[in-house]
Amino acid sequence: MGIYKELGIKRIINCFDTYTLLGGHIIWEEARTAREEADGNFAWIWEIQQKAGKKVAELLGSEAAFVPVGVYTGMSECVAALMAGTDPKKMRQLPDTAGMKNEVIVQKCLRDFQYDHSIEITGAKLVEAGDEKKGCTAKQLEDAITDKTVAIHYMSHGTTGSYASKECKWVPLEEAVKIGKRHNVPVLVDAAFQCYPLDRFRKFTAAGAAAALYSCKYFGGPNTAGILVGKKSLVDMVALHSFIGQEGASHGKEFLNEAQRGLYGSLFRSCKQDRASIVGAVAALEKYLKVMENPKRNVLTPARRIAESFMKQFKDIPDIEMQVMDAGMEGVDPLKIALQITLKRGTPDDAKRIKGGLMEGDPEIWVEAIKNSIIINITSFRGLMMFGKEDEKIITDKVKKALMAKR
Repeated sequence: MGIYKELGIKRIINCFDTYTLLGGHIIWEEARTAREEADGNFAWIWEIQQKAGKKVAELLGSEAAFVPVGVYTGMSECVAALMAGTDPKKMRQLPDTAGMKNEVIVQKCLRDFQYDHSIEITGAKLVEAGDEKKGCTAKQLEDAITDKTVAIHYMSHGTTGSYASKECKWVPLEEAVKIGKRHNVPVLVDAAFQCYPLDRFRKFTAAGAAAALYSCKYFGGPNTAGILVGKKSLVDMVALHSFIGQEGASHGKEFLNEAQRGLYGSLFRSCKQDRASIVGAVAALEKYLKVMENPKRNVLTPARRIAESFMKQFKDIPDIEMQVMDAGMEGVDPLKIALQITLKRGTPDDAKRIKGGLMEGDPEIWVEAIKNSIIINITSFRGLMMFGKEDEKIITDKVKKALMAKR
């Protein structure tokens, strides 16, 4: 922790979940090793992207793949590619979409304003179909298609994160794909955290989507990378719209001598990646797929042992109740293991105060506070361990002290 100490940054022991604001997740050791090799050795980034994409496609059984700078950028690049294609003049013209198809349809009940702005920054126009309360019908979705429609956007996590009614009905992906095919309109799927069960890596493209995008942080990869799988024709165009494509790298290693840099000028020069981010994404995906071949053995059983160890350490603290939270409880994700500590005589404010006190320490400990309980998450909702063995004693000591102080 030398650089953190030098800069005066407090380390955080994360018993909360995988969040961008915390830098995503702790990266798998295998991914860190891959990143270290890439950081210490030059390579042609166009080749790194091509070989990484080939490997990801093999792992996930897709036609083609690419490693963008996260789902947000990947979605933007897909839309830009569909609007401008490989025409250098149109690519340089964006976000001015004059003369291009530029409408992307989204079911209003599936809008997620935090993320679907990724479409609009390309110059594309969002066209809402349906209603945020009643949902969207197949007819409404199809009626929204015009001669300006370039894509249909599909938010795979439903109304989670949306302002819409949780009871509204929307057009399922399979029907949206059928509608799109009737009008030669591709479907783009935001599948950011849909990495488990593992068949979700394949289900969206298997259903006919032109592209599906996943965030690497949810499977233990870099916070600065995502996975794009889909049709080869679209993936190839996305590569040209990426930062390395717009540099002219697709013309080969001689481009530096031929003054071809900038041939494919695009919007995405700012979305630059280093070598490590790309190879780290591939290594993390390989590791996650291997671990999740047997999640009970590799994740759930070890995590439960940690929860039980915490319970033994806290058993003499008065006025608390403890239980292990797992998939057997309503609303708990299949790969989640957590310890819920309920303050029998406490209030929601007491739980919040304990949470706040733990966040003020050094290192900080981030837990959840729900009603009159604090929750120590041991795994993320996608089955990643939240902290290492060396942090278990720190958590035990600091949480025990906080609970005893509440008396």
